[in-house]
Amino acid sequence: MMITSLRTVWTHRPSRAVALVFSLLSIFVGSWFARIPEVQAALGLSEAALGLVLLGMPAGTLLVMPLAGWLVARWGAGGTTFVLALGQGVPFIALPLVQSAGGLAGALIGAGMMNGLLNVAMNARTNAVEDRRDKPILSTCHGFFSIGGMVGAGVGSGAAALGLSLGWQFAGLVGVGAGVILLHRGALLGGPTRAQAGPVFAMPSSALAGLAALLFCVLLGEGAVSNWSAVYLRNGLGATAGVAGLGYAAFSAAMALGRLQGDRLLQHLEARRMVQGGALLAAFGLGVGVLIAHPVSGIAGFFVQGLGFSVLVPVMYRRAAQTPGMAPGSSIAAVASAGHAGLFTGPPLLGFVADTVGLSGAIGLVAALAGGVALVAGPVLRRSKGTGAPTSRRGGGA
Repeated sequence: MMITSLRTVWTHRPSRAVALVFSLLSIFVGSWFARIPEVQAALGLSEAALGLVLLGMPAGTLLVMPLAGWLVARWGAGGTTFVLALGQGVPFIALPLVQSAGGLAGALIGAGMMNGLLNVAMNARTNAVEDRRDKPILSTCHGFFSIGGMVGAGVGSGAAALGLSLGWQFAGLVGVGAGVILLHRGALLGGPTRAQAGPVFAMPSSALAGLAALLFCVLLGEGAVSNWSAVYLRNGLGATAGVAGLGYAAFSAAMALGRLQGDRLLQHLEARRMVQGGALLAAFGLGVGVLIAHPVSGIAGFFVQGLGFSVLVPVMYRRAAQTPGMAPGSSIAAVASAGHAGLFTGPPLLGFVADTVGLSGAIGLVAALAGGVALVAGPVLRRSKGTGAPTSRRGGGA
């Protein structure tokens, strides 16, 4: 099934083009994450100062996401994706040049702004490609994003091990990335380049607000566990330093695996059943892992959570794009803004909870949150059923 999904995307040039945009975006970010300790040492930043500086990227993303819908509606999803993908590496080139914490924060804000705009544009472009093919590819594209993160981390780690400077690392990535995008220029710009009809700015319907709330909860849980899994395994369950990092590795691998199979599953299952089942699976995995309280069960729990969460974001982005009366770029931007707010507030929130009830209780809270998503997903997705895409033949209807 996974090979079929990969073939479906790779053999269709417009689908392959947008999937490569997903992966390149994640490669840039992942390769930066791997070099953070080196930059921290070079600038002499304490952990507290580094934590504040690193907020620059999410702050930039949240700042521009509400404007991304207007940009996509004005220039079209294809054209916007092409231009942003071509220039996405520019802020990263500035990273080796910074000499202070303020300069680093400014460069990261720029990278976050580019990330936020491109995130909305590429999802809107994927929705347009899906409509033309009448075949779902969004989950597989998100799978390419997960794979890109792992590749980027490998690139950054390998460059550091070889003593390659940050400047040369990103110069190489910018060159390769630009070449890939230019080779797929026609595929990204071909077909309809304008967003679908609908006002750029409109009061979100209750259905769209419900999708935004669901995505906020899902990405809050994802961000919290991504940042705290190693700490939980190490300090809460007594895992060794080498084992503690396997929690996030298992989660990431499961996310990629699930997303690469999600489109095939969506052709046979209703969207609300996918979300309900995925959220329940995540709640079960985390809950059992907490109850058994062993490093092996904890890692297994994070793997199961990754499988359950893997399809939730693509399904909700697709459903948002089908919202009647709104341009797809604007509706995607609305739910993406809420989701990223959850993604960035999850880690500090879980820290406060852990201080009060302990690490196991904090992870248990994430499991309970996933269970809550499963309970309310059915009514929310029934209300959000739109007419913007041929859902009946691709399993997207509720």
